[in-house]
Amino acid sequence: MVHILVRKVEATNMFFSSWILVFFAVGIIIEEWAELKLGPQKPTITHSPWICCTSLWPSDGLEVIRNILIVVFSLSFMHNLLLGFEFTYMIPQTKYTFIMTACLAFLTGILLLGALLLYHHMLRQGESVYYSSYKISWIIFTAYLNVLFLFISGFLSVLQYKQSIDGSGTLIPRSARKSQVMEQHGVSIKVVSLPAGTVMPRSIVRLHSAHMKEDSPERLNIQARRVTWAL
Repeated sequence: MVHILVRKVEATNMFFSSWILVFFAVGIIIEEWAELKLGPQKPTITHSPWICCTSLWPSDGLEVIRNILIVVFSLSFMHNLLLGFEFTYMIPQTKYTFIMTACLAFLTGILLLGALLLYHHMLRQGESVYYSSYKISWIIFTAYLNVLFLFISGFLSVLQYKQSIDGSGTLIPRSARKSQVMEQHGVSIKVVSLPAGTVMPRSIVRLHSAHMKEDSPERLNIQARRVTWAL
């Protein structure tokens, strides 16, 4: 029962981690993070922190946001890859693995939240200097949703660590988990005992000559015949 709960937590963690990468990919492809209105009679342009600095908005702070987003995307990919190895038992599931995935998720979420808050600060700071007003798009909301997913993934890793511990405080061995998986799929080995009156089959293994009786007359006759034919 404990193993089934652990597998459900692992599958849920993989689900959230995969959607984080999907939302990151959408945010990189779509460049409409914010709409900048240059003036009453001027057109509206779109802006994305992945593009960083332009001739309209040459701010050094945008380069910092872009670098943080690149680090966050790399950490998210590593987090998803580590969860995949852990889910398929390609790496041992130890307490260090669970702690590492949890810390990686929390660190990535904190960095992404800091990058988004810094981007909002830069948008407010650039208003009335480089453009008259701005309007954020739905991509930023998906980025905040990624922050929520990362924190959920971190809590799931902590929960997975707690559920993987038995009553004595030690991790369940990998061999025991494999046997539980075999029992779950209906694979079992049964020992069949023979009835009391059943005659045991003759063994195909011959006894060594040292265990045979030395004074057997039939054995002596056979050896004498073999010596005669040899002469």
